[in-house]
Amino acid sequence: MQKVLFLLSTIALLVWQSCSCPPDEQTGTLALGQTAQDFLPYTGNETLVFVNENGEQETFSLPRGGEFSEDKLCYRTTCTEAKYNSPSSCEYYLADSRRFTFFSTDNTTVLDLLVYSDVYDYGKADFYDAFQIGYSTSSSNVVAHHVIEPRFTGIFDIITLSLSDLMTSKSEITLNGRPLTNVLCFEEGNTAVYVQPGVGVVGYKDASHTWVLQ
Repeated sequence: MQKVLFLLSTIALLVWQSCSCPPDEQTGTLALGQTAQDFLPYTGNETLVFVNENGEQETFSLPRGGEFSEDKLCYRTTCTEAKYNSPSSCEYYLADSRRFTFFSTDNTTVLDLLVYSDVYDYGKADFYDAFQIGYSTSSSNVVAHHVIEPRFTGIFDIITLSLSDLMTSKSEITLNGRPLTNVLCFEEGNTAVYVQPGVGVVGYKDASHTWVLQ
């Protein structure tokens, strides 16, 4: 009887080992490209002041400072366990990202800015750098994206990506009488947000006002 139990436990162990995936494997590192590094000028100590058409001010700060991290960016699945809903293993790069989350003084408005890298074609180590902005007020919430640049040679087609709510590039725009050039914008209803590469957020709209960086 003991021999039978030993044999069964040995078989069970071998089956478990054959069905279990190894840990994820890091195959490289990915620093943000120079264009992505220059996209936002913030260091984590900034205070932003915006003025509306009536001369009223809104001040934003970074209570968490700049959040600079390395993220596991899986680009190829190497193993999937046979069991339902079981974990998989992947090959990944350790990729840099930068986040700046600005809060208004009364905490009713949030500007959440993220520069990061992502996979262009899963299964290949082809990446691109991108920007995401989240703009939240007490009455609305929008998230928009912008592709900064591909990080590989070859054809890059933004249509193949799963990104939605892409920002629109405007060569010229006027906010509260102030002309601005080379601005990315996302507008939805009476809500909008405006970003200038190399400068950062230069304006936004809420239900009542248009606000421009002082």
